[in-house]
Amino acid sequence: MDSLKTGEGGVAMTGKGGRAKSLSIGAQVRWQGQEWEVVEWRGSLVTLVGQNDEESPRAVSYRWLVGADDFAVLTGGAAHATDGAALRATGLREEEAALWQARMVEIDTGVAPGRSERAQGFGPETTLAQRCAAMSARLAGEGLRYSAHTLADKRRKWKAAGENPVVLLPAARERRPGGFTDPRCLTAMQDVVARRANDSDVTIDLIREEVEDLLHARHGKELGGRAAVASLLPSRSTFYLRMKESGLADVLDLPTRGRAALASTPPLPHGGREAVLRPGQVMQVDTTPLRILARGDNGRPTATEMTTLIDVASRSLCALMMTPSRPRDAETGQAGQATRAIDLTLMLAQAFAPWPVMPGWDPLSAAATSSLPFEALAAADERFTQATAARPVIRPELIIYDHGSPYVSEHFTEVCDRLRIARRPARKRTASDKPLAERFFITLAVRFSQYVRHGWQGRSHKKRGRGIDRMPLFTIAELQQMAQEWVALEYQQNPHSGMRDPFRPGIMLSPNDMYAVQVARSGYRAIPLSPAENRFFLLARWVTPGKGGFMINRRTYQPVAQDAGHYREILLRGGSKLPGRGGQWECRFNPYRPERVWLYDHTTDTWVTCDFRLRHLLTDPWTADMWREHAEQHLVSGDSKQDEEAIALSLAQHDRRRRSSKPPPKRTGKEPIFQGLELETEEPSRDPYAELEEFDLSTLRPYPAQPISPWSPPAADALPALPAGAGGAEASQGGQDPHPLAALFPDDEGDDFTDGALVEDPDDVYEVVEAELVDDVDANGDVGGESEGGVWDA
Repeated sequence: MDSLKTGEGGVAMTGKGGRAKSLSIGAQVRWQGQEWEVVEWRGSLVTLVGQNDEESPRAVSYRWLVGADDFAVLTGGAAHATDGAALRATGLREEEAALWQARMVEIDTGVAPGRSERAQGFGPETTLAQRCAAMSARLAGEGLRYSAHTLADKRRKWKAAGENPVVLLPAARERRPGGFTDPRCLTAMQDVVARRANDSDVTIDLIREEVEDLLHARHGKELGGRAAVASLLPSRSTFYLRMKESGLADVLDLPTRGRAALASTPPLPHGGREAVLRPGQVMQVDTTPLRILARGDNGRPTATEMTTLIDVASRSLCALMMTPSRPRDAETGQAGQATRAIDLTLMLAQAFAPWPVMPGWDPLSAAATSSLPFEALAAADERFTQATAARPVIRPELIIYDHGSPYVSEHFTEVCDRLRIARRPARKRTASDKPLAERFFITLAVRFSQYVRHGWQGRSHKKRGRGIDRMPLFTIAELQQMAQEWVALEYQQNPHSGMRDPFRPGIMLSPNDMYAVQVARSGYRAIPLSPAENRFFLLARWVTPGKGGFMINRRTYQPVAQDAGHYREILLRGGSKLPGRGGQWECRFNPYRPERVWLYDHTTDTWVTCDFRLRHLLTDPWTADMWREHAEQHLVSGDSKQDEEAIALSLAQHDRRRRSSKPPPKRTGKEPIFQGLELETEEPSRDPYAELEEFDLSTLRPYPAQPISPWSPPAADALPALPAGAGGAEASQGGQDPHPLAALFPDDEGDDFTDGALVEDPDDVYEVVEAELVDDVDANGDVGGESEGGVWDA
């Protein structure tokens, strides 16, 4: 017998290319030298029963069965092999299919399954047509109308399908929306209900009259009269039915606010929701007020806001940020504070780096003890250590944001473009476009905020605790660390019923588990950002460098000593030569730490570090907001805008008064200031001995020292040369210190910076070496007890 091979679709193919009979339930096959009957097909396993009653039933793989050399299909239908078990696998209307199976068997054989006697009209002398007519009469008595020809066709289809009853079931009809009502009428019904969204409630009868008027206004000329337009409108009962089927009747029953919100919801953008399959493919970001009071910069309770960045694929929280929130004070005129573009960019930088485990955190919050693939991540990214929090690092590809002013700002857009992050605005007044971010705030309020006993205001004023504003509150930095610990310890490791692995659908996964499943398919590539790249997250200002430095918000910045030569090269070029900038250069600064800025040289892709020239006066932490507040008070008093020394002294005195005044109440404690999130922008200091070879100390020999006479006058050694940009060699007129940049411009006399006095302590430290004196002097006046030709005579 020719060997058989498996063909497409589960059909056995002969070695000569001819098509053999396909397998089906009840088929007789030859396998391993014996005859078997196919009694069951479950998945890829075929159950065989031997014909000699000596072999026990066997469950054989389909490919193993048909791939055997002696396999052959002896008897059975020519139907598709998998159709025999389709009913059992799908469970599609099993009772109805079993009933039709019994009817077809009785028509085909004359004997109903499970009976030994033939019914009337199904005797051995009857033909197939007579049995079909008898079955038609029986079904008519049961209220089912099937003619004999219809039953004959069903029986023919049933036999062609290998006696599969699934083909006898009627196919489900897809009801088209609106039935046979004209689509123009359905559109008019939706438009009329949308127009009535902000009005008081109306009945369906009034809606029907307005729909008729709208159809006449739109299609009156086209159809040629009101009588023709009336044909588009269904009967009153059908109109009521269409209103109920389309859900418009339920919309009319909603409150006015609900109808208005539903009517203002625009359609889905980009053709609907896309399928998200890998981490970072789509992320959602949103900002919302928190019901947690914190301790503000003035030591008083202040409201807070939270911004979150959530990955859609794994539900992982990629970034978290809290900021103070206060309105503008109408009495004092103090500016308000809320989430700004710089806060969003500092938060976005969190997504590119792992979180460190802070002191005092639970050991279970570490990535090494979580379900993350820590070993694989540590091998791919050296930033993953034992002190890394259990939160994955995911690079955003697409961010869905709302229409808040920080998200549409130029700075946030520029940072996203530089990082190659696509942005998509959500629809206005549509929270369903950011469901994960909206839901996270509820989860945070229920599961995290309850642990913040001091400051948690409850989900409503009815559930608010007593004396919340009199409790010792946490600072915003403390709340930030508490929230990050809760994310790494509980949120990322808590199973969620909505997250399932397609290979393990019965197991609920946590965000860390889901990320471990997805990153195994999509892979992980570390994208560490250097301090120079992190500086592009900061705010940009376009400045004009001069001999005395440049100004940002009434503060003068000058280059540090090691970058003074580079700064001179920038000045010698005359301008940046960038189109539309008028010779200005780009500068980056952090408003939460404004004592240092960075000037960007686009020609060499390098940075020039510059410090505030009066930073030595401000020993306490300060921000640009505090500087602006004192600058406004300084201007109100009628002083000059350029008097930055007075502003700096005012800010310094304010800090001194705060430290020396009566301490605040116990409920507030220390008065820290909010300085945003940390961002690594400083270049790490280099070890000067890192590149040197090891030196054998045993080969070191002492240098011969010469004796020094204590009576000889000290030699006037020349001072060491100053580095470029550190200051002049001579003092200026009037006994004042020389200009810090005077050495860079030896020929520019009389050119002075007009934006205020630029006085800075020199950065150079002169090293004084004290000679070691010898106490033992002999009688001859020789020092050290030796005389060499009277060189050291007294």
